[in-house]
Amino acid sequence: MNKLSQNLFLLLYPFYPLLAWGLQFYFNKPIEFFVTILFAPLALYFIIYVNKKLPTYLIFFIVFVIFHLCSALVNNTLPKDVNKIYFLLSDHHLLACFLFIVIEYTVFDEDFIGKMNKRILLVVILSLIVSLIQIKIPTFFFNTTNDEELLYLGENRNFSIYSWVNLNSLGISFPCLISILVSTYEGRKSTLAIVFFCGLIVSFLTRARYVMISAIVVLSQPLFNKRRSIGNRASLAITFLVGILFIGLSAHQLGYDINEVINTRILEKDSDMGSAKARILSYEVFLVVFPKNPWLGVGPETKKDVVDLLGGEAPLIHVGYLSYLYFYGLVGSLFLFIAIFFLLKGAWTIGKKNNFWGSFYGLIAFCLANTTFVYFNFSEMGIVLSVIYMRFYTHKSFLPIDHSI
Repeated sequence: MNKLSQNLFLLLYPFYPLLAWGLQFYFNKPIEFFVTILFAPLALYFIIYVNKKLPTYLIFFIVFVIFHLCSALVNNTLPKDVNKIYFLLSDHHLLACFLFIVIEYTVFDEDFIGKMNKRILLVVILSLIVSLIQIKIPTFFFNTTNDEELLYLGENRNFSIYSWVNLNSLGISFPCLISILVSTYEGRKSTLAIVFFCGLIVSFLTRARYVMISAIVVLSQPLFNKRRSIGNRASLAITFLVGILFIGLSAHQLGYDINEVINTRILEKDSDMGSAKARILSYEVFLVVFPKNPWLGVGPETKKDVVDLLGGEAPLIHVGYLSYLYFYGLVGSLFLFIAIFFLLKGAWTIGKKNNFWGSFYGLIAFCLANTTFVYFNFSEMGIVLSVIYMRFYTHKSFLPIDHSI
């Protein structure tokens, strides 16, 4: 059973976006639907037949998922045109719960991690290649099946290979992949340079501030590594800045207008800081509506009164933590926030003991991202891989891994 679990993860990750494209193309269904069917029996088998103490983060996360499903049923927030079985099979919270259970019951060996390292590097390089092609051909490998997604083309955003999972996947999964690679290949300058180059280019081409910030967060981890000398960290910082300058000059030669990205997406000069105003309005609306249902929330759906108060600026309270407090109240949100706390605590402990900070910085980027939008999707490829690496370093003594390419 352990070997089966490892093989399933090797099959799915990190090729998840490519599989999502294939399943969408041939079956017209989201990949979460199939992965839930695949992992639900495994998770239930482990829970029923294998005696094991679950980690604290997972206990609180399971309680949150149960609360989430009950809240959706009680408050009747299920999609009107979807039956309950399909809703369960497509729910990303439930999928994350099944995935985490299987991960915690699986012992990942050095051979598995060695293979995963190489595959993640391959997918990161592929992400760069597709992103560069999308500069000239925006619709290349872009999921145009939904009209809502087509709206993003008007902003010239670049989603690389990830739009077939979700339009937010690049901003969550890609920084986690980069974070894992930076921590894994920190001692190999040539490979680390490739990772830095891919991370900076792909994140910048998204034109999304939170993705750029997430990339900077995960790429900065060598600068905070106390095992490096101050001179070495200063050298890395200079190299980082020179790399950004080089990328800027290269982009100019390719006809990519960096000033336009800075002015429109980062400084928002053309929209009069519309994005920032939407967040401020979200805080104001939250203070109005939250006191009405502070304990149990209104269920996982933005009600019409909130949409009206937002005045068309956004279809939901555009700050993840506030939105979940509105959805699930103090009780439900507390379960989730405690799960996140223990997940971060575990990743921090691994960093201190094993000098592997990949999971910690990836999860930090995920938490920071949800201060600017709403996407607590723990079934995202990057989060799942971060938890897999946590499991490996928590339950296996550190042994040398073959990092050769």
